[in-house]
Amino acid sequence: MQAEDPIDELIKREKATEPNPFLASRVMAEIERRSEKKTREIALWQTVALAGSIAAMAFLGISIGNSYNERTTSGMSLNINDGEIENLGYYNITEYEQNDYH
Repeated sequence: MQAEDPIDELIKREKATEPNPFLASRVMAEIERRSEKKTREIALWQTVALAGSIAAMAFLGISIGNSYNERTTSGMSLNINDGEIENLGYYNITEYEQNDYH
């Protein structure tokens, strides 16, 4: 029991110690100060990130817009009218009627 005696004595002394009445208010003030500092740091970081992302999007939009090239062919193009290739006049009633009367 000799080992327990110093431990019990330490516990009794700690219980007898009067707490500082201003300790809680100092601790709370420090917590509020640190949280206020973090809020300002986060707000600054978010502002910088937002401004950077807007600038990046504007740059990318302009870059993509400038990279678009309208492709034109310098060669000859061929347009085919299928109505002239196939004899579709038989299916068009007005043309068929005009051919009957002439």
